[in-house]
Amino acid sequence: MSTAAPTTQTTQQTDLRGLDLALIALPVAALPHVWHQPPWITALVVLAIATRAWLLATGRAAPSLAVMSVLAVIAGGLTFAQFGTVFGQEAGTALLLVMIAFKLLETRNRRDIVIALFLGYFVVVTTYFFDQSILIAAYSLVATALLTAALIQVHAGRFIPRPQLARQAGAMLLHALPFMLILFFVFPRIEGPLWGDPQREQSARTGLSGELNPGDIANLLQDESTALRVEFDDEVPALRAQYWRALVMTDFDGRRWSADADRRVIQPPTTGNDGRRIRYTATLEPTRARYLPVLDYPSTLPADAELRANHQVLRDRRITSRIQYSAEADLVTPPGAGEAALDPQERGRALHLPPSSAPRARAEVALWRATHGDDDRAIIQEALRRFGAEPYRYTLQPPRLEDDTTDQFLFETQAGYCEHYASAFAVLMRAAGIPTRVVTGYQGGAWQTRGEYLRLRNADAHAWNEVWLDGEGWIRVDPTAAIAPERIEQGLPGLASDTGEPIPGFLRRGEGLSWLQRARFGLEDWGDFVRFRWESWVLAFDPERQRELFARLGLDPRDWRSILIALGVGFGSLALIVVSWIWLRRPRQRRSPADRLLQRLSRRIARHDRRLARAPHEPVDAWARRVGQARPDLAEPLTAFAGVYNRQRFAPLTPEQRADELGRLRTLLQQVPRGKPPAAQPGPARA
Repeated sequence: MSTAAPTTQTTQQTDLRGLDLALIALPVAALPHVWHQPPWITALVVLAIATRAWLLATGRAAPSLAVMSVLAVIAGGLTFAQFGTVFGQEAGTALLLVMIAFKLLETRNRRDIVIALFLGYFVVVTTYFFDQSILIAAYSLVATALLTAALIQVHAGRFIPRPQLARQAGAMLLHALPFMLILFFVFPRIEGPLWGDPQREQSARTGLSGELNPGDIANLLQDESTALRVEFDDEVPALRAQYWRALVMTDFDGRRWSADADRRVIQPPTTGNDGRRIRYTATLEPTRARYLPVLDYPSTLPADAELRANHQVLRDRRITSRIQYSAEADLVTPPGAGEAALDPQERGRALHLPPSSAPRARAEVALWRATHGDDDRAIIQEALRRFGAEPYRYTLQPPRLEDDTTDQFLFETQAGYCEHYASAFAVLMRAAGIPTRVVTGYQGGAWQTRGEYLRLRNADAHAWNEVWLDGEGWIRVDPTAAIAPERIEQGLPGLASDTGEPIPGFLRRGEGLSWLQRARFGLEDWGDFVRFRWESWVLAFDPERQRELFARLGLDPRDWRSILIALGVGFGSLALIVVSWIWLRRPRQRRSPADRLLQRLSRRIARHDRRLARAPHEPVDAWARRVGQARPDLAEPLTAFAGVYNRQRFAPLTPEQRADELGRLRTLLQQVPRGKPPAAQPGPARA
């Protein structure tokens, strides 16, 4: 028995080789889930892995199958109690983490370690359920490298030093990179998130909604999260022209504006642009809505979008994941330009006011109309002059409005944000008989010199108006330009610089900043640039962009034959590159000058008889004798050549002597005739 124990212990240590590295790799792979799982899940996983590490260090046996079965049932019950299910994005991930930890706890042989490590790759994949940032991508590569290194160690018959293990794992990932890229571009893309969760998607939306109440947009001022980023092909329009149209609101109930339900689809205008078309590409964050923010006024649309009669651009499905689209804008031709009159039904909707709303505003507008008669432009200017005069002020913290919001704002509080002025202006115009509607979207934004793109935050949300003038169409009127022109000319930073109110930190980018603040903003700009490139090149590669890529190749990603062709071309090209690389990297034998002269001599002799060519393995002396027997006329010069060659290659000569012998070789080579061998002389005639 004294000899059996060491054998058993040695066998166990051999079977568990690599477990120590697996106990490091798996927690690293699971670490990002700490922020997305209940604390008890994290605690249970940490406890199980720590217990397995203690058992390994002390040489104790793993828990029995009965104990592990009871623990598994308890973990499954707790998971069901926490999430109400054991399936789905969060519950499934929690159960996977617990089961991997339990698998490590019960590990008894190499097979158990391999199973746990392979499940670790699934843990890395589930990280993308919750976060798809470039930092998570980089971290997942580290976790994958650790898991791969652990697998290499498990299957190795010996201990591998850690640096060598890291190189092998890195080389394997590097070799897998081309296959990953081919599958990324060719594998069929699915619209929206593959593992969608309605609650999570609903929370990941921008601040714009289908309704507008006083204070809605002002509440977004603190939201510095990105709404969309825009790259312009050529000309970048002036900041005052950067109105990004999202929703058009015509219906008004006295307090709340609602987005149009008009389903009429029209074609973008093709004339009247005066050469002022701007082409751009936008990357839009998930909104859970169908609208696409477009630069006023849309003239060319993405393939999967349509233009409604109110010039609102809608996609054919909800935007549940980050998308990228290209469009074109005509800066000078408003909707309905050139039309003599507005459709009667649409005109009625654009003039509707609840009967009892804004009585004081109606009375004042009646005085304007009596003064200016039928001059609609004069009425518009009268309203703008009112807003531009004291005591009206543009405030980042508007007071709360109750009851009749329009009259209370116009005659009592006289302080508000863009939606207050847009709503009140629309009521004044409708009271004057001028069709008016409210448009919400974004205005301004921050130009990023690093990367040359426009970044629009949710805080850049804005509301303005459109009024109908016969023969001119829907003309944009922005009351904010009358009360706070710096908001339109300079964006939010211009507004913030002239107010004594508290402003968000991201707007404090003027002169007089400390070096620490400048460094912070510089790092933020770098971070946004890196995120934008990652999102636009990787995360925004949706089915539409894949179809564009396949179309350039004359293929269709919806046809399995096209997918097979693309895969064949991709992997075939990869195989060709690998073969070429191996051929170029093949070891090459460098020939000496004497060897090159010998090769020339062999080619000269074999020109008339291939059988006389020198074989690579054939000694020079033996080759000279063989050729001399077949060609007696060459026996003497070949014998001399072989002697000089051997001395030049193998004799201990000085450099000067070696150069002299090389010159003799060249001379002997010239003495070998280039022509055909002499004809055989006829022998004596036989009797």
